[in-house]
Amino acid sequence: MKKALVVLIFIAITLAGWFIYLSYEANTRDEQAAEVPLITVMEILHASDLQQGVKLAVEQNNESAINEWVEQALQVAQAANLSAQDIRYLQSKAAKEYLIFNAKRQLYNDAFEARYYALEEVESLKAQYPEAKDLFARTDALIKKRDAIIEQIAVALSGSETPDSAALEAARQQWLSQAQRSQTD
Repeated sequence: MKKALVVLIFIAITLAGWFIYLSYEANTRDEQAAEVPLITVMEILHASDLQQGVKLAVEQNNESAINEWVEQALQVAQAANLSAQDIRYLQSKAAKEYLIFNAKRQLYNDAFEARYYALEEVESLKAQYPEAKDLFARTDALIKKRDAIIEQIAVALSGSETPDSAALEAARQQWLSQAQRSQTD
């Protein structure tokens, strides 16, 4: 009987110790989870409203508006309890330059798309936005594909493998009207 009582007490102490350990582990995990920020610096910098605001400010060459957007990003970071290192980064010139750089790339994309559908040149656009130089090869390829499509339309309109200038102009007009319809839809 004494041995059974000793074994029972030993099991009870072991179970109590195990539950205390599990409780401690759960509290530790909760504390660690509370320290993990809800948002990261990159998520803040890539927030659509921030990017759109900075893009508009860059387009208007409005330095004070850019600074206001950077300040709002900083406020979000502080409210999210980001680390001091993350806060310092958002206060840095590098973070502002990063936002401006991305805004200029977005402006290039927007302007390229408009010029692409309007059959306008893009070389002056490339000079205006050197920040997008890694996109130039891709945009040139898109223009070649567009021009090939227009030539195929001209071939279909003329019924000849070498369409004349009138067929090419008709194909361009068809392209432009289709692009205009797509934009209004």
